[in-house]
Amino acid sequence: MAAVQKKNRKEIVAQADQAESLFRVSMKEDGYRCTRERIAVLREIYETDSHLDADEIFVRLKKRNVSISRATVYHTLDLLFKFHLVNKIDLGHKHTHYEKSHGEKNHLHIICEQCDRVVEVHSEKLNRILERLCNENGFTLGSFSLQVFAQCRQEAEHHDCELKSAKKNVPA
Repeated sequence: MAAVQKKNRKEIVAQADQAESLFRVSMKEDGYRCTRERIAVLREIYETDSHLDADEIFVRLKKRNVSISRATVYHTLDLLFKFHLVNKIDLGHKHTHYEKSHGEKNHLHIICEQCDRVVEVHSEKLNRILERLCNENGFTLGSFSLQVFAQCRQEAEHHDCELKSAKKNVPA
């Protein structure tokens, strides 16, 4: 398996522009207004390499002086999911995270159950297995979101990885 390759800034902006264009078309076709606030939510997701939850998106936009409500963030995320522009993922935090999906290769997330570190991995072998399973059951593979919960090597070997230690030392 190979880790997912990081994109350069130019590729990130181009991907965000494509997603925005698709979002505008989809919104218009379904009779929704395409506001600056909704575009800001899309771009916040597409211009980061993080897996963001709705509150993180809301706080980031507020810090950038975007006039937006939490309700608008949640509603926009639902629309982005409806139009297949984001994936909803469970990283074991008891709330949904969102990641860009347009222009992304299928990948899985390996999450450390102790320190919450998330690694994205792309596997052609896994893609082929899932394609075969879908075909055998009368489906054609589209996108997938797969989360694997494990224990990172540092945690397994030392019972205290760097990320977990750093979290303990952050003042509340």
